[in-house]
Amino acid sequence: MPPTTPGLPDSAVRRPGTVVAAPYKPPPTFPTRLTQQAKPIEVQVPPLIAGALVAAFAKALADGLENELLTHYYLGDQAVRVNLDRVLDRLLATFTHELWDELFQFYQEDSPPGAEVSRQVTRLFEGPVRQIVLLLNGPETSRCILDKIGPGLSQRQTTWSSSAGGIDLPLALQLLCGYWHREMPSQSPGGSPDEISRSLHTKIVNGAAARNLISEIRRVLLSPHHVQMHLAESAVWSMLLTKRPYPPPSDGFHIAQFKYECQLFGPLDGIADPQLVNLGSLPAITGTADDCMQTTVSAYVNAQWPRCGTLVLRCLEEAVGNASCSSRHGEAMSGMSVWDGADEDGPHCPGLRLIHIEVEEAVIRMSVSAWTHTMIEIFQQMCWICAALSASPFPGALSECAVEVSNWTYLNESVYVDCSLAHRPVPNGDGMSWLHQMRGAAIASGFPVQQLAPPQAAT
Repeated sequence: MPPTTPGLPDSAVRRPGTVVAAPYKPPPTFPTRLTQQAKPIEVQVPPLIAGALVAAFAKALADGLENELLTHYYLGDQAVRVNLDRVLDRLLATFTHELWDELFQFYQEDSPPGAEVSRQVTRLFEGPVRQIVLLLNGPETSRCILDKIGPGLSQRQTTWSSSAGGIDLPLALQLLCGYWHREMPSQSPGGSPDEISRSLHTKIVNGAAARNLISEIRRVLLSPHHVQMHLAESAVWSMLLTKRPYPPPSDGFHIAQFKYECQLFGPLDGIADPQLVNLGSLPAITGTADDCMQTTVSAYVNAQWPRCGTLVLRCLEEAVGNASCSSRHGEAMSGMSVWDGADEDGPHCPGLRLIHIEVEEAVIRMSVSAWTHTMIEIFQQMCWICAALSASPFPGALSECAVEVSNWTYLNESVYVDCSLAHRPVPNGDGMSWLHQMRGAAIASGFPVQQLAPPQAAT
């Protein structure tokens, strides 16, 4: 006979019929979805059990990451403090959604395709599974995780988990399932709560969702290749929302001016015809000296910021071209470019209303009217471009470069942001072998390394 579903009575198991290629019936409504339901979607277990589960999960996750620390994010004195809680929130939201689907498939794998969900499985998902997902997808989980892999980096307070140490994940799940079975008998899935907790633990720790979560944390947080992405997001989020001294705009369009103190190499340095300036065709190096890639500017922009990246690059190219042309004619270096979203014949970028760029000697000013998430993408892109195309202050030597926010002020419901470049010289002999032929180049550090094309050594 086929095995029974772990933890549930035999009556909950539907014997397989004819095997056909058909998708599983969609699982019950995901608990965080905004839908009208008769039963409340809220945490219904005691704070001690809730805190124990969150703290135990964080410890199990840290063990799965071999207790590596987020060393790249201890940045010293910075005007902006990086917000890794929001990054973990996104990763945990994806994890809990995948876990929900994975558990449903696990408990329905013996059912004929398209069969109705049994009462026991429905109660399991409306009870213990829902509570687990709500708790792991809650705001305190990121704090507990960061306490393990990045002590001092979280910006949140602990509540439930403050006195829940010393309980491992199997016991925490056993406490939750046992509480539900004992205190919610009319909503209990039946069967053995201990067996249910053991099967849930196996999937939570060893399932595909868990493997994906660990892989994403290694890629997005433990590697050095997203530090500037997270810093730029944190800066915009803080300036436009958290520390804003007045209410946000009713239409969602914020206004910000970013001033970058930088000198772009290439067109402003006498390279290329000023009438044929094309920043997009210039080479750019992204990553670190030990792990980096070389692409053109346009190739990286199109891959990393597909929504508005090309538009922003085109505006910058126009402003740089005008500045280069003016300097060639003996005038003060000055170039400008404007894009207005009201132009129906122009390109469309969701959430973007206006771009105004001015290029002067060693200064780029960029004014933007956009929604918050669009503003984040544009700021990330400009930070990468300025770092990748900056002139290295160490002649003949490689350097890793990043943009830093030095200050910002508010005026007339707009925010004015001052940014500068920080270069770190790469010691002689360090770095990938093909970099040794590119002395004087600046590497844009803290941005994703995407293998769009193999690195080409200079000849």
